[in-house]
Amino acid sequence: MTSHTYSHDYFPAMPTLGIYLSLPSESPLVGPLTAVVDTGADGTLVPARILARFRTAETDQAWIVSQWGEYRLAKAYMLDIHLGVLRLPAHRVVSDDRGKEIILGRDVLNKLRLLLDGPGQTTEILEAKPTRKPGRAGSSS
Repeated sequence: MTSHTYSHDYFPAMPTLGIYLSLPSESPLVGPLTAVVDTGADGTLVPARILARFRTAETDQAWIVSQWGEYRLAKAYMLDIHLGVLRLPAHRVVSDDRGKEIILGRDVLNKLRLLLDGPGQTTEILEAKPTRKPGRAGSSS
């Protein structure tokens, strides 16, 4: 289980996770970095100054929309995201040339089992649930 404390740079405090970034299938190049857990964000944003080290991973462009409805065209990259011992391979992240924080959106969060412990001010990545093998209803072994 991986745990990270909430950021008190925000009020109220914000859930965060520690991450590293790498080119696909390589060792982490950048990190540790603090990323904001944002269940309202569709995708993952990383400040352009951080992504400057990954120019070879730039793949295409993406339209991003701010919470105020402003549209911008941004560069997209394919990177591995490392969260403790967990690696999310070849994940698309979008460059943010205005923001200063990493935003982990639902594209990443929906791949994790998270516990947001508000009273304890920690975000925890829980172990994956064991997968059940499909079986026939009413059959016995």
